[in-house]
Amino acid sequence: MTRNLDLPIIGIIIAAFGGIFALDMMFPLGTAVWLLYLLPLTLASATRLPSAPIVVALLACVAMAAGFMLDRSGIDPQVAAFNRSMAGLVYVALGVTGRRLILNRLQLTRTQWVNQAQIDVSRGMQGDLSPERLAKQVLTILGDRLGARAAVVYARNGSGHRLLSSWGVDDAALPARLPEGQGHLGRCISEGRALQLTLSPDEALGWTSGLSRGRSAHAVIVPLRDGQLVNGAVELGLDHPAPGRVMELLEGVGDRMGVALRSAQYREQLQELLEETRRQAEELRGHGEELAASNEELEEQTRQLQDSQRRLEAQQAELETQNSQLESQTQEMEEQRDALARSRRMLEDQAQELARESRYKSEFVANMSHELRTPLNALLIMARLLSENRGRNLTEEQVRWAETIESSGQDLLALINDILDLSKIESGKLEVSNDLIDPQAVAEKLVRAFEVQARSKGLQLVAEVAPGLGQVETDSQRLEQVLRNFISNALKFTERGRVTLRIAPAAQGVAFSVEDTGIGIDADQQENVFEAFRQADGTISRRFGGTGLGLSISRELADLLGGRITLTSEKGRGSVFTLILPATPARQRPAAQRQQVAAPLPEAQDVDVVVLDALPGLDDDHADITADDRVMLVVEDDVEFARLLYDLAHELGFRCVCVGRADDAVRAARHFLPQAIVLDMGLPDHSGLSALDRLKRDTSTRHIPVHVVSAEDYTKEALAQGAISYMLKPVQRDHLANAIRKLETRLEQRLRRVLIVEDDPAQMEGLKALLASDEVVTVGAGTAARALEICRTETVDCIVLDMTLPDASGFELLEQLSGDGTASFPPVIVYTARALSEAEEQRLRRYSKSIIIKGAKSPERLINEVTLFLHQVVSDLPEKQREMLAASLNRDGQLEGRRILVVEDDIRNVYALTGVFEPHGATVQIARNGREALEALGRVNDGAAPKIDLVLMDVMMPEMDGLTATREIRKLDRWKTLPIIMLTAKAMAEDQNQCLAAGANDYLPKPLDVDKLLSLTRVWMPR
Repeated sequence: MTRNLDLPIIGIIIAAFGGIFALDMMFPLGTAVWLLYLLPLTLASATRLPSAPIVVALLACVAMAAGFMLDRSGIDPQVAAFNRSMAGLVYVALGVTGRRLILNRLQLTRTQWVNQAQIDVSRGMQGDLSPERLAKQVLTILGDRLGARAAVVYARNGSGHRLLSSWGVDDAALPARLPEGQGHLGRCISEGRALQLTLSPDEALGWTSGLSRGRSAHAVIVPLRDGQLVNGAVELGLDHPAPGRVMELLEGVGDRMGVALRSAQYREQLQELLEETRRQAEELRGHGEELAASNEELEEQTRQLQDSQRRLEAQQAELETQNSQLESQTQEMEEQRDALARSRRMLEDQAQELARESRYKSEFVANMSHELRTPLNALLIMARLLSENRGRNLTEEQVRWAETIESSGQDLLALINDILDLSKIESGKLEVSNDLIDPQAVAEKLVRAFEVQARSKGLQLVAEVAPGLGQVETDSQRLEQVLRNFISNALKFTERGRVTLRIAPAAQGVAFSVEDTGIGIDADQQENVFEAFRQADGTISRRFGGTGLGLSISRELADLLGGRITLTSEKGRGSVFTLILPATPARQRPAAQRQQVAAPLPEAQDVDVVVLDALPGLDDDHADITADDRVMLVVEDDVEFARLLYDLAHELGFRCVCVGRADDAVRAARHFLPQAIVLDMGLPDHSGLSALDRLKRDTSTRHIPVHVVSAEDYTKEALAQGAISYMLKPVQRDHLANAIRKLETRLEQRLRRVLIVEDDPAQMEGLKALLASDEVVTVGAGTAARALEICRTETVDCIVLDMTLPDASGFELLEQLSGDGTASFPPVIVYTARALSEAEEQRLRRYSKSIIIKGAKSPERLINEVTLFLHQVVSDLPEKQREMLAASLNRDGQLEGRRILVVEDDIRNVYALTGVFEPHGATVQIARNGREALEALGRVNDGAAPKIDLVLMDVMMPEMDGLTATREIRKLDRWKTLPIIMLTAKAMAEDQNQCLAAGANDYLPKPLDVDKLLSLTRVWMPR
């Protein structure tokens, strides 16, 4: 519109320029025709373009200069140039003045437009309008004024906003209510500022009429303010972006409409209140008429009430007397309530104090456990090393002394655990297992344990077991702990006479009694002896020592076992402590002994009972196994999957034993000697790889085929350790059944075939003589082509491969076997004299289960690997092969030549751990704390020290503890995969989770079990 009005004026300005310039060319320089340029300059000030006066002034200056240059006749040119220059300056000044004039005129026009629009909106909002009517009129006025296509108004209503009115919009597409803060409208309300949106056609606000329909490409959302509060928003749909005057208008209208909307809402609420008032007035008039009718009745009743009043006055006097009595009782009750509140506060304070003391006690017990276990760890390890007598330089008596030291250390460890039991019992964390025990065996064991102590005091220790007493189901360790405490106390407090252990039937159970002829206990002290840290004689001059914990722990243990303890005593006459246990209280069960036909036990040997943790809700076949049964051992902590394997084992004709822990798996395998084992990797106590390593290093179980089914992928590690197959969960039942059937077929195959790929005839004959036996047939191949042909046409159980062949390298043969679907690809053992680089060794690891470099000890290791992958029973091997296998197992191939960093501050433990690993060929490097460990790894990183293969990290150390050091190690990219095994003596339940969270691969508590330590080290040692 503005451009259309300015075009005629611009045309006149151009025409005037042309005419004036022509006249300037016609007249000489002395004629002031250039003054006529004031005419177009004046016309430029009449346009709406602020730049037009300046442009015209500049063009006039150019035209005057052109006229001066083209026409030199007339007055002196210097005078003419001066005149025209002065005129140019005047024109420029007039142009700037004209621009300012246009800007002022435009601002006045804009202000007038905005004010007029606001006046129209204000007029539209006059009167007593409802919120909906008010919104409708404002939208109509704004729509007409702004040329909007569509518009809506939303007002605050509770926690959201409701639609008040719409204009030109398809109402079906509008939400009647918007939640708080939703969409751009919610953002406009929450931020309190106007928003402009440019929308695509499919997102734009829709408008409609009777004959047409469309969408607005631009939207403006303006908040409606009621003072500082935003109580709504108006949204307008436009065909073009809103100019500045529109936004200025909408800002002003937003404030006015917000106040008007609040007033309309107040009027609406007032109208509702007025209607409610009118309704109530009508109800009151109706009630008045009813009251008038009732008034006469009330007068009659008043007379009656006056009569009653006199009677009530008499009663009131009585009530006043009773009221005074109630007030005194109320005061007494308030005093009692205050006393109860004080008592409650005192109890709360005492409860907090008890909780604090319990925490302090737990921390004390944990720290005391660490201080006791640290030296005990070194004692047990070194005693174990001495008793093994690896150097064969100790006499049998010295070996017995070492075994006695180890046994005494184990007893000391049991005592430390007894001290920790009190804390565990009080926190409810002590677990109880169920064993079938023979009372006669328990009595004999306890008498043997205390016989020397009784004899040294000149006392007689006897056991009396009722004849015909059957087995009792209870926790054998806890039972012996209680009875040991009874007998120890009896011997300690008895000067002369005898101590008797009696086991006899009791009402609904069995009674274990310890009777002595000692000093006895006063009646008033008999309850005190069962309290923690309390004794009958607790003075500093007491005759007998002790901590006062034993009987307290015993009573708590009796409660856990479902029994009770009674005491009968008389001062100077001795005491009788009796533990009464129910006949069948517990859940965990023992596994029955299975007689083996191939290796019968000597008749004189005592038959032990192995105790296995039960899987809840699953009863296996452990108690029903006979000598002729085929047994499958299932190691799985998931009860549902274990039940599936249990059913599958029955379908395939196996008896099934199910356990859920790695330690139980090793014990059960040694006890039952099953025909097959199905093993999970993720077990609660240790990794399944640890159990697999211990099984394959035990000559009694290494021949048992192990099939791994796990959700974790340790395929290469498990197969390298001797597993027969590996499947990843989830696994289909049919696939699992097929794998077990293949395993069963493998078991039935007695004759094994070993392919020896060697180009040297002398080496070939030597290997055949070394590996051949009644159950092993050796087949030779001097070339890679011959070996490939044998694998394609015959069944081969294992391959012994030399890397140097006349027609191809060992690498090429392995790659051909891997890619050839028609050739069998059994376990491959690389047996070569060639020195392999690290890259070549890593390349071979993809195909080979083991790599052996020919040397002085390589035949022993070859026997070890071949018998492992062929699953041969050690007792069936020839004598020479058994000797070579024993020599190979003593020399640990996975630890030989490896470097282990031991991070430990106690020199005794350092010395003990060095004695464990160095005989296995490993090199031990020492760091006294976490900081020294980081420095040692830093030197390795800089190339100044040999590579570290594994870290044994103590937890509690000075300067930097093990957890902090492990976290720092894991921050470095190079050491993210470095195996770290944590060692701790604190022995608290949360220690393992803290160690694993810090980045450790595994965890072992002190005192260390040497077999478990070596097993875990082999499992995590990089190959």
